[in-house]
Amino acid sequence: MNLILLFLLPSLLAIVTLPWIKNHNASNYWSALLASLSFLLAIPLIISSYKNPQPLFFLHHSLLCDKLSAFFIGLNSFITLTTSFYSISYLNNEPPAMFHNVIYRFYHTFFHLFTFSMFLVILSNNIAFMWVAMELSTLTSVILVALYQTHEALEAAWKYLILCGTGIGLALLGTVIVYFTAHPYLPDDQGLLWTSLVTQAPLFSTKLLAIAFVFLFIGYGTKVGFFPLHNWLPDAHAEGPAPISALLSGLLLNVALLAILRFKLILSHTSIASFATYLFLIFGVVSLLFSAFSLLRQHKLKRLFAYSSIEHMSLISIALGIGTPLAYIAGFLHILMHSLGKTAAFFGSGSIIQRFHTQNINQLKGLSVLIPWNTWGLLFSSFAILGLPPSGLFLSELILVFAILKTSIWLILPIIIGLIISFIAIFSKIQRIAFSDHPIEYQPLTNTHHLLWPVFMHLSLMLFAGLWLPLFFIQPVVHLLAQGL
Repeated sequence: MNLILLFLLPSLLAIVTLPWIKNHNASNYWSALLASLSFLLAIPLIISSYKNPQPLFFLHHSLLCDKLSAFFIGLNSFITLTTSFYSISYLNNEPPAMFHNVIYRFYHTFFHLFTFSMFLVILSNNIAFMWVAMELSTLTSVILVALYQTHEALEAAWKYLILCGTGIGLALLGTVIVYFTAHPYLPDDQGLLWTSLVTQAPLFSTKLLAIAFVFLFIGYGTKVGFFPLHNWLPDAHAEGPAPISALLSGLLLNVALLAILRFKLILSHTSIASFATYLFLIFGVVSLLFSAFSLLRQHKLKRLFAYSSIEHMSLISIALGIGTPLAYIAGFLHILMHSLGKTAAFFGSGSIIQRFHTQNINQLKGLSVLIPWNTWGLLFSSFAILGLPPSGLFLSELILVFAILKTSIWLILPIIIGLIISFIAIFSKIQRIAFSDHPIEYQPLTNTHHLLWPVFMHLSLMLFAGLWLPLFFIQPVVHLLAQGL
């Protein structure tokens, strides 16, 4: 059986079966079991993709798994696994009036539909199919953001739908322009296949490609959270359930950036390759500075981490914009480490919010005394995403600085300013939560078996990457990108 189809089967099985399971404990563990199976089946797919010089194809070349796809499949399937287990304890501590059986079934079904849509984006060789999968990820995640049905959650979901819907519409226009640009040289559906577009790109009209790329960058960049397209992101991250916030920040932003990177690789074979580079660098630098200053005025815990996500996506964008092998190593290591660290931070913040029923940072005090393990998990997660050694993010940021010094030294100043301000903003707020001497009352949680181990597993992997750079996982992707394939 084709490895791509085999990998997708557990997600399809989850989508089909979970709506009919009425017992919420059964649905919790069935969801986690299928996520675990999906991760296990991802391993042979990744190994095969890394070993073979040619991509694996499925569905008449509409789906492919090359080294770039395999990298994101590994990351997404692993975080889907840990998030599904975290969800078991998280959902068991939600009020029964809010999370009754129907909501449970909605949650698990759309959880897997959301992750499945992201898998399809990653595996898409057909750019129209990629757009459809990206739209599906928007619609499913909107429902998950609105799951609490509070005024704030519904407003966040509505803002998310409008802004990202507009962005996806612009991306569709860019996709259509790419197809009509390629149609004289690539007949039928060949003009939609990324593998064909890359090889024939030098023949295309550079003016039309530039116009298309602007629409695609702005459209998919809305989902990445680039300034000024970011307004949906803090609200959606803050108001949805903590596991969904983790998936939005740790997975969805990466997938949207991957879509832009696919089109950047098409432009890299033309005379306007530098045009794509400038867009990545400009939006990266502006978004970095904006998010850094925005962090200073955040008073809600999950909004703080949401703006931190914008900061880290900006650093990744700068690395991809520079486009040297060293910068690509920094960028993809940063993708790995940010996803692990930020999901751990949202796991920790979700458990705290459940206990104290508030996100207000000024009201969260003395937590290291009250809930030491949870607080230390949040504290170490925050230190990790701040890039303190020996976190893997320290290495990625250090390598990025070296890449900048070799190519675009003018970028050093805004990056240093952004990193220093972000460090001050997050460190000052998180340490106050942990070590203030004014403890407050809280509600103990039950069935907490799966709340802590995902956090410390993610942090352990970040520590491991900080001590031993995982080049075995990153270098094949960098080699592929250096060739422009």
